[in-house]
Amino acid sequence: MTQDSIATGRTARGPWDEYLDTAGPLLQAMGDQVHRLIGELDEVRRDGATVYLAGNGGSASAASHLAQDLLKGTTAEQNPPLRAIALTDNLSMLTAYANDCGYERVFVEPLRLMARPGDRLLVISCSGTSPNVVAAARWAKEAGLRVIAVTAGTGGILRDLADAEVNAPTKDVGMAEAMHSMIFHFVTQYLRDNSGNPRHSHQG
Repeated sequence: MTQDSIATGRTARGPWDEYLDTAGPLLQAMGDQVHRLIGELDEVRRDGATVYLAGNGGSASAASHLAQDLLKGTTAEQNPPLRAIALTDNLSMLTAYANDCGYERVFVEPLRLMARPGDRLLVISCSGTSPNVVAAARWAKEAGLRVIAVTAGTGGILRDLADAEVNAPTKDVGMAEAMHSMIFHFVTQYLRDNSGNPRHSHQG
């Protein structure tokens, strides 16, 4: 080991370098989709609407975290509130619907009782095929809500249901979840600091 490598705490190129080499191009490729997501969420805020979020497993945690960030983390003096509700967060509600209606309905049932015209559904699923998330997206489409899908790989069924998609172009679930987390933090910061930027507007 050289003196330079000791001083910097680095050795020869290894797995960490390979990870960084993979992550950078993935994030770069997602830029336009990320700005479209910003546009969708900025419209939710300006319209006084609500974005509902859903996911399973790690994506459930991501939905909960993002909902908190959108509600609290985008707050600034010049910004109206961005109403965000994670459908994953009420354990009693989830288990009641799972018991009475089946797990595939745990997001549909509260969504159909709370959602109003102009609201959005943001679903997070690396596979894009989780039955309960797909069911919620289908219900939202039929009810006239715009659907935002955050996916990975091929995008699965959600790709065809989504009005806007943010897709991490990798089949590696761990890498995809890392990309999603970085994107969500960027979106939160951008919405906090750049409300009303014309670039936010979605198309179609």
